[in-house]
Amino acid sequence: RVDFIASALAPEGESGEEYRADMVRERAFRVPMGRIAQGDDIARMAAFLASAESDYITGLSISVSGGTEMS
Repeated sequence: RVDFIASALAPEGESGEEYRADMVRERAFRVPMGRIAQGDDIARMAAFLASAESDYITGLSISVSGGTEMS
């Protein structure tokens, strides 16, 4: 099985960048869910895809972005 998680900005990621509080607030304002992604949001999707509950899911790009593609 092959799936792809298309994640949103997650400030505690491993990019090495530091995120200013004002930038985080500004980006969160543009996200329909009202906040930016956290590492746990992405990790929970990865755990689900690795679990038996997703054994018939394959070939998908799954967006974990709080709905940013809708705005």
